Amino acid sequence: MHELSITQALVDQVEAVRLANGGGRVLAIEIRIGTWRQVVPEILLAYYETLARGTLLEGSRVDIESVPATAHCGICKKVFPVEEAWVVCPDCASPGGTLLSGQELDLVGVELED
Repeated sequence: MHELSITQALVDQVEAVRLANGGGRVLAIEIRIGTWRQVVPEILLAYYETLARGTLLEGSRVDIESVPATAHCGICKKVFPVEEAWVVCPDCASPGGTLLSGQELDLVGVELED
């Protein structure tokens, strides 16, 4: 259910960008979501459609880039993909590490009507 609050914050951001750039209709937005954010894209899209209804965001396309989780091992220095709920280096089996990507939740672009 956290997708609703995330989507509301996203809509607020898009609206701020729209107003700061002349107030035109929004044609498309681009967002990046890390796999560790545990956001279900289909739910986010459904909420976006609902929240955009009746506004200048209605009908805009939402492009979502999924960012895979990667980590850096503090022991052997390997950078590796993280596919589980825990971080374990595949080379030296050291637990933990520093997450480098996968927690992104960024609005990276807004396309406005001329």
